[in-house]
Amino acid sequence: MERQLEGWNVLATAKEWRQRELRALLKPFGAFHWTRFLGVLVGQVPSPEALFKELQRKEAEHPGALDPLARLVPIERTFDFTIENFPERLKEAILPYTERIGSGSFYLRIERRGHAGEINSHEQEVRLGEVLYETLVARGKSPHVNFKDPDLIIVAEILDNVCGVGDDPPGIANGVPLRSRAMSQRQRERPFPNS
Repeated sequence: MERQLEGWNVLATAKEWRQRELRALLKPFGAFHWTRFLGVLVGQVPSPEALFKELQRKEAEHPGALDPLARLVPIERTFDFTIENFPERLKEAILPYTERIGSGSFYLRIERRGHAGEINSHEQEVRLGEVLYETLVARGKSPHVNFKDPDLIIVAEILDNVCGVGDDPPGIANGVPLRSRAMSQRQRERPFPNS
């Protein structure tokens, strides 16, 4: 059942046909509800970091416990947008991450659900990634784009006219992914200068 997208600080996706199991897995940790997108849950938890640690513990104690989970992303800020103001709103939301990037490695990943044909995720990733890069260089930093093993992945999760932004954490122990590391050839291209 779809509910209003307010106050969420975690986004989770279920593996195919594992939606009920995922909701049961996450329910003890906070208030989770389905979006209108198949297998996509948003939730409010007291601490995303504590949730990740608890899930690590759960997987260590019960191997396979996280099998229903495809992806889990902490969301630090959300904003409403229109097609016209989306690029500027997203730029405002991601610029604070320059403090975390410094001279390290990064890339920006936009997961779009809704707005097919209206928002080109790849174009926005390249354009806004360049903004991050140029902002850091102007501050005297030496950042670089690294799609294989970045220090920071900035994630923008679009759900219709709401976008959640956060940084994608490293995976959970025992090979259970909390980060989607599968890359298409398009994503491996180096879109920024000196990257």
